[in-house]
Amino acid sequence: MFSFLRRIPGFRSGKWWKVLIASGFYLFAFLTILAILFPTAPTLALEKVDSTNKSSISIGGKTYSGKPVYLLKDNEIVQSTKSDSSGKFYFVLNDLKDGNYTYTVEVCSSEKKDKCRNENIIISVDRTPPTKPIIVLPDKLPDDSEEEISIKGISEPSTKIIVSVQGNKLPATITNDKGEFEIKTGLVLGTNTISVKAVDAVGNESAVNEVSVNFNPSKYKARVINVIDGDTIKIEGGQVVRYIGIDTPETTHPSKPVQCYGKEASDKNRELVEGKEVKLEKDVSETDKYGRLLRYVWLGDMLVNEYLVREGYAQSSSYPPDVKYQNRFLEAQRQAREEKRGLWGDVCNAQPTQASQQSQQQTTTSTQNTQSTTNQVVPFAQSQPSSQISGSYTCDCSKTCSQMSSCDEAQYQLNVCGCKARDADGDGIACDSDCQ
Repeated sequence: MFSFLRRIPGFRSGKWWKVLIASGFYLFAFLTILAILFPTAPTLALEKVDSTNKSSISIGGKTYSGKPVYLLKDNEIVQSTKSDSSGKFYFVLNDLKDGNYTYTVEVCSSEKKDKCRNENIIISVDRTPPTKPIIVLPDKLPDDSEEEISIKGISEPSTKIIVSVQGNKLPATITNDKGEFEIKTGLVLGTNTISVKAVDAVGNESAVNEVSVNFNPSKYKARVINVIDGDTIKIEGGQVVRYIGIDTPETTHPSKPVQCYGKEASDKNRELVEGKEVKLEKDVSETDKYGRLLRYVWLGDMLVNEYLVREGYAQSSSYPPDVKYQNRFLEAQRQAREEKRGLWGDVCNAQPTQASQQSQQQTTTSTQNTQSTTNQVVPFAQSQPSSQISGSYTCDCSKTCSQMSSCDEAQYQLNVCGCKARDADGDGIACDSDCQ
């Protein structure tokens, strides 16, 4: 036996590594000859076909190169092709309707259809869109623009829900096995258009359910672009905002001189809010008679209106019905007066006689001197009933409404001087018939 092997090339040397190489070569040659003499069915691997909403799809797979491949429906050949040099093949089906289709893919070693292998494939076509989602919005919208609302609804089970607010898509969610869903979102100020649609597993889209929501919360963010004075600012969009419940000394009034501590109040307000994003809070009234927005102004957790009163830059000034924080302002003012902060200190504590003399001098000077008094600093009103002059107003409870120079003076006589006769109906607004 060994003598016979030594006659075969590769075995003659007797070296083990040559024997190993020769053995491998002869085994490969033997198997090749067997495959030629006794062929087997070619391999077949089909690509997965997912459910679709398209009327045209392709069926692909891989086998040996150059082999005939057939597509059968109900045991009848509907298409045939040959695999390419890499063994790949494709069939294309068109004009498919909704439903499930079963096809058989068969590959053979030759066109004589001997030594064949086949596999079944099921194709599911669904072009029916899901039902339009039903949505339910909350009965009450939040009072703060930073709070979100919850949009609840129902559609078909296991469908994807896509929600857009003002054209901005929110992260999609999937309905549960009952078809229920819930999405939370913030809103922009004013009118919000909310669009909701359902998309099923194969990509069919439902009709869009679109609703409009008018969102006007009492609290919302705004950026301050300019500080006009101690209690008035301008925000992005050009709207002017008047602080509710407080009054700071005048610095920009066209017919009033600069009042004591007015510049300090304006500077402090500018330091606090100019160029910053604040939160504005509405009370009851939207605007005052000048068209300015009436708002409380928050900087983080700090109520700026209250801060200005507590530090002596402003005094409490109540104008019903906007009195939500008036007790806080009155307490802040009490502290400021006791500690003689700001305008409650000696710097603005002018004597009545001196102020009266100053006022008389202003009214008797020449036109040239009158022009120069525009920038004259005068004392600011302190909230106590007296006959003391404050700026251009003097406490005088004997004055009737018709004798008031303006509604501001009438309100001053009521709030500062305590002239209750100017508020006959007790609603907090002086001289109702002239000033409402």
